[in-house]
Amino acid sequence: MELNNGHTDVAGGERPPTERIKLGLLGAERSRDQATKAYKIDRILPGENWDDETRSPLTEIGVNVKPGDYILAVNGTPVASVPNIYDTLIGTAGKQVILRVNSKPTDDGARDVTVVPTADESPLYYLAWVQKNIEDVSKKTNGEVGYVHIPDMGQ
Repeated sequence: MELNNGHTDVAGGERPPTERIKLGLLGAERSRDQATKAYKIDRILPGENWDDETRSPLTEIGVNVKPGDYILAVNGTPVASVPNIYDTLIGTAGKQVILRVNSKPTDDGARDVTVVPTADESPLYYLAWVQKNIEDVSKKTNGEVGYVHIPDMGQ
């Protein structure tokens, strides 16, 4: 069951606008290895990299990381030295970032890849949700029923 509510916004008021620093997001779900404090990539959100809104940073050409790989450092800062990987991604949305990655949570054999984090992962989660619905309907009906998705009346 789903519950959605559109056209509910809060805006304005008597307060000065606050400048926001965009946090860079990688379009992936991660878990922290308790022994090494490296971040394991559990899931990479699929994207449509021809569209800036649904661009998934870790799926871009040349990055070549996959679920199961580990992030060891961001821009030379070992992730083990910070409380949270987000500390290393402050202000990096839309800017090049160098990730040190490996298939194991150690520096031996690690490589550096350049990614451009996104400021908003919500379109990636939305796209993944739609794709999962398409796959579920197709699988449960042996491809005999189509799934039609009509997006909400967003901007």
